[in-house]
Parts: sequence; structure tokens; C-alpha cells
Amino acid sequence: MNIYDTLIIGCGYAPVGYATADKNTIICEEHQVCDTNFYLPLNTFSYNPYIPETIEGKKLQKAFDDLSVFSGELQNTNGFECAFCNYLVENPVSILLKCRVIQSEKNDDVYDVTIQTNEGLSHLYTRQIIDCTNPPKKKIITVLFTTSDIEATQKALLSAFNGAVIEKAFYENRYAIHINVGNRDENTAKLYIYNKWCRLDTDSKIIYIAPVFSREENATNILCDSNYQNPIEAFEKGYNFGREAEL
Repeated sequence: MNIYDTLIIGCGYAPVGYATADKNTIICEEHQVCDTNFYLPLNTFSYNPYIPETIEGKKLQKAFDDLSVFSGELQNTNGFECAFCNYLVENPVSILLKCRVIQSEKNDDVYDVTIQTNEGLSHLYTRQIIDCTNPPKKKIITVLFTTSDIEATQKALLSAFNGAVIEKAFYENRYAIHINVGNRDENTAKLYIYNKWCRLDTDSKIIYIAPVFSREENATNILCDSNYQNPIEAFEKGYNFGREAEL
């Protein structure tokens, strides 16, 4: 029976960094992609520059630089998942995608964890569990859009969606608006946004509506990517944390 040192619920850069340092770690992610904190929610197109200090951090930086996802003060959030996958192909860790943790029971010093995948229910055994799923405190949906007249479009959007925030996206004439959708679930929120958008008198066009809500900072969990604006920084924080845990 294989017993992992750590099971991490929720994938992302900090969890992968941790698993890179402690190879006896497994990550369970309910979505089918690894980058669930920047790419899926289109969290932010601005970032804090960060220079990695470790060899592994520099490898991930190279994977990002190879796809030119950073330019000036903007980052191409849409390209993050491809860069991340390129890194993981060369530097694999144990990740189960489309995997949901159903329950866990602790016997002595080991957790018996029931997971659900496409193959059905099975069990994992681990000495500790770190939950990085970080439920959203505010339900924010990000919409990526294009317009040739940002001043008119911005005025119309901010009038239609009270309290929304607009930022410049990576490519020319592309922008992102972060909309608070209250208590709506994800599907209802997207329909609400789309119907309201169709009534706007602008030349704006929706390119993409993020499939998940944005996450806020979680100061109690260093492995939550939402604590960082730069994915390389998130990875390296997780990596250093994993090295400390391994010691």
C-alpha cells in the first residue's frame, strides 16, 4: 500500500511547486486543467515582476518565456495553461485531473481518502491533507472582450454592471471586466451577463466568459495561488514550502 506524504486538493502553481519539492505528494483536481487559479478564472492581466531564485523556478520561468506570456506590465493569462503543461511534460509530478475527494477518515497517523474519477471510486492513503480549493467570498466572473472604442464601452459597461472593474488585457483592443454577480451560480451568472451585454449600444464583443469564479486571498494557506499575482512566485513559494516539509 503506497502512503503519500501529502495529498493536496486543488491544482495550481503553488501546489505543483510543493509536489516538485516533495515527490511523495499527489494532487487531486476536479477540473480537467492544471491552472485553475489564473487561466480558468482569468484572474488578472496585471502582475508583479518576480525573479525566481531556485533552479525549478527558473525552469518554469523559461517555459513561460518560451511562449512570451509576459510583456511590459501585462501577462497573457490565456497562455498560462499551455506553458504550465509544457513545464509538466518535462518535470512531471503526480496529478489526478477530473478527480474529486469524497471523504477522508484518519486511522492512526494515516488518512484513508475516498476519491471519485471517471473510473469510479477508489482510495488514496496519505499522512496529511492540504485543501487549496479556497471557496470565493465574492462571486466575481471575468469577461474578456474586444472594442475599438474603450471610452464609450467602459462607460456603458460600468453603468450596466455596478461595481465592476475593467482592466487592459494582453492583446491590442482587448480588455477584461470583472463583474460581481451576487448569489448567482455560474451558469445563471453567465446568462445574466450575456443578456445584459446584448442590450448595450456599443461595438464591444465578448471573446470569452471565464468558466469559474475568481478567488480571493487566503492568508492562512500559503499554497493558494490567489495569494499571488505572478504564477512563478506562487510556484516558488510552494516549492520552498515543500522543501521545508520534506526536511
